[in-house]
Amino acid sequence: MSVNLKRLTTLPFLLCLFLLLLNDFYLKATFHNAFTGKLSDFCGLFIFPIFWSVLFPARKSTIYILTALFFIYWKSSYSDPFIHLFSEYLFTIQRTVDFSDLFALMVLPLSWYALSLPQKRTYFNPQLAALLVFFSFCATSKPRPPSLYFETPQYVLFPSTVHLPDSNAVDMGFRIYNLDTLLVIQAEQIQMDREPVKNDDFNKNLILKDLDKRVLSELSRQYHEIPEGKINRLTIKTKDYQDHLIFRGSRLDGKFLRTNKGQILISGQFKNGIEDAVWTFNNPSENTSVKKTFNNGETVRIENFASSKLTSSESPMTRKDTNLFKGFQLAILFGLFTAIIFQLRKNHKNTLTVPENIKIGYKLLLCISLPFLSWFLQFMIWTIIPDHYTASFQQIAALFLIYVAGIPIFAVLLFWLKPRKQSDLLWYCLLLALLFVFWQEAMMLSSLLEN
Repeated sequence: MSVNLKRLTTLPFLLCLFLLLLNDFYLKATFHNAFTGKLSDFCGLFIFPIFWSVLFPARKSTIYILTALFFIYWKSSYSDPFIHLFSEYLFTIQRTVDFSDLFALMVLPLSWYALSLPQKRTYFNPQLAALLVFFSFCATSKPRPPSLYFETPQYVLFPSTVHLPDSNAVDMGFRIYNLDTLLVIQAEQIQMDREPVKNDDFNKNLILKDLDKRVLSELSRQYHEIPEGKINRLTIKTKDYQDHLIFRGSRLDGKFLRTNKGQILISGQFKNGIEDAVWTFNNPSENTSVKKTFNNGETVRIENFASSKLTSSESPMTRKDTNLFKGFQLAILFGLFTAIIFQLRKNHKNTLTVPENIKIGYKLLLCISLPFLSWFLQFMIWTIIPDHYTASFQQIAALFLIYVAGIPIFAVLLFWLKPRKQSDLLWYCLLLALLFVFWQEAMMLSSLLEN
């Protein structure tokens, strides 16, 4: 195997590996343009089949064919169900459907040729090269922060001396309109700074507070701000609707109206760029409508109507409600934790007999196996807690932490404290599970309160 691994230390292979790691961990995040996107594809397709062909030399042709087929599948919309499933239950992965990426397939013949070149003497450790390749496949690029999609129309206004091209097609989540000396930009989505703890209206309001600055940052443009007291009334016309806007400075402020052929599609009120009061969303073709009531930018009530009759209503939780509910959950967990401690203390007092003499081998087996039971109990509690806001993939980290902490804890219990009853072992497992869940939820509440 060491002789074969030396093929991972050729100059073309190491150069592509270096460029792949540099691009994924620095260039993409810094520049994020078409070149950095294509560079990863070319370098990755060069080293990927070489790596696996070195490990399985008899399957070289099969590996190259499967690499090409999988790359085509990955870059098509057919891979969307797999990506959504993987992102929901493990961790988020990102991919852009761009058929121009398929040009990277032309590097496969070069990769094949590089693999067949005579092996020259090298001073780079082949095992280290293999480890770096495996790391590059697992780590990939640092994912960009997620984007926030706006349910209500969002516009910002700037004075424009240099016009941007009009765009009625979404480009980077924006629609751009030039009106004489004014530039109107509709933001349909905006990139967030980080993954939110809870993607709710409170988080949306934090983004909206400086939406104008965020838009300029993504467009890499500099414009003078419009004075806050300056009022502009504008109408944006598209083939599907007309938006009637009132700007105070650069932000929407006042009544908003979207119409089409004399019918009102959306009506509402903005206050400093944030939704306020009652918003109505009409669907004339189905004769249905939705009314949303906002308080400080957060949805407090949603009413659904069909033929002007109320069909359903709900009151979503605000961030304040979420924090109170999370605190209530912590109080329940603390109460259960305290009750188990009292039960264990009671068992210790009431059991006067000498604890059973458990063999050392059986104690060691319990020390190894009981942390798994604690993790399973923690997982069951975690699944029934409403609004835990944690990813399923984090349970792998939870298993590791509970196992590392659980082994010494159960060693102390079995070899020193010596439980009075066999049922006490189950109580201790549940106690450790509750303690870990309490810590998780306390950290979650702390994150929710950060803002």
